[in-house]
Amino acid sequence: MINISLRQLEYFAAAAQHGGAARAAEALSVSQPSISKAIADLEALWGETLFVRRHARGLELTAAGQMRHRETHALLERARALEGPRTDEEAGLLRVGCLATLAPRHLPAMLLRMRERHPRVEIEVHEADTESLLQMLERGALDAALLYDMGLARPVRLEAVTAFVPYALLPAGHALAARSSLPLAALAQEPFILIDLPHSREYFLSLFRQAGVAPRIAHASPSIEMVRSLVANGLGVSLLTTRPVRDWSYDGKRLACRRLRGPLAAQSVVMAYPERLGAANPRAALFARVVRECFTQQRDAMTAPEAS
Repeated sequence: MINISLRQLEYFAAAAQHGGAARAAEALSVSQPSISKAIADLEALWGETLFVRRHARGLELTAAGQMRHRETHALLERARALEGPRTDEEAGLLRVGCLATLAPRHLPAMLLRMRERHPRVEIEVHEADTESLLQMLERGALDAALLYDMGLARPVRLEAVTAFVPYALLPAGHALAARSSLPLAALAQEPFILIDLPHSREYFLSLFRQAGVAPRIAHASPSIEMVRSLVANGLGVSLLTTRPVRDWSYDGKRLACRRLRGPLAAQSVVMAYPERLGAANPRAALFARVVRECFTQQRDAMTAPEAS
């Protein structure tokens, strides 16, 4: 038996959107106690505090509330879609690109959910590096692409879907693995394995520059699994942003992942579209919704930005 209602979720989402029960009640033309009761019932059901009250600022979502709000928003969007008839937007071809380092970890679950939810959408997948994906978008060969936003000054339209922070990758028995977090300066003293993809390599090298140190590059590879195996075999340390579910290399050796210490901006993951809005594929919006839902469910404590 389902112990939650769409109305409760709608009231919770409105309180989050408007920053208070009174303003949410006014927007929905319901009573304020109805909003407050829905929030209290959800907090009791989930065992989580969804809001904190800030003086002169109203209600503010907690970290748990932010996660529940993303899940709620996705569910309400799907419920609204079910209210209407199916349209031609759910039939036809969608050409999707995905960054090679993101694809194996995240894309299969997204494709499965699209097949289950929108079976009439035919998806053509292209896995490549950032530069190749951008070029395909620019010439109209892709309808959408999932990649990292690395300050891309290109004629494409970007839409943020989630964010990750980079982490240190070490051999399981390495001395630095005894620490819970590491400064970049510590990694700069070790042989470094660089992920050698356009834009990606510049991003990771820029982290060292910002910390005022330089890595000692021992090996470089365009393959995330090659980087992981080189590290697991004790040939160096590395930095990555995408993290597979298990900390084992492709050749069966253990790895250690550690948080980085110091100010590190979160790396935004975006859906990128051709710049001309008139050429947008309506099925891309359906895919973007699935992408957000899957990222919400695939959150990893190592790569999740710390709550402010």
